[in-house]
Amino acid sequence: MDTNPRPGFSSRAHSDTVGRLAKVKSLEPITSTRAPSFARITECSPQGIMLRVRRYITVGTIVQVRIEGEFSLGKVFCCISDGNGFQVGVEPVEAFSA
Repeated sequence: MDTNPRPGFSSRAHSDTVGRLAKVKSLEPITSTRAPSFARITECSPQGIMLRVRRYITVGTIVQVRIEGEFSLGKVFCCISDGNGFQVGVEPVEAFSA
C-alpha cells in the first residue's frame, strides 16, 4: 500500500517506471468511447509523467493512466509533436468527493 499522501503515478521506484508501457484513456465525454491507447513512459516523478503516444491529446483533458495494474488520474498539461507521435505531459489530480 502506498502511504505517500501526495498524488503520484507509481508506488514503486520511479526509475523503474521509465521505459515501461502504459495505457492512457481520455475521460472526456466526447472521446472517452475510444479504447485505451498504448503509451511509452519517458519520464516519471511524483509531480508528473511524460508519455509518448501516437495521437494528439488536448491540453486540459483528464486521463486515466494504467501502469502494470495500477491506475492514476491526471490532467494533460502539454502535448508536443515529436515527428512520429506526441510527448504528453500529465500531472496528477487529487481525489475529491462530491
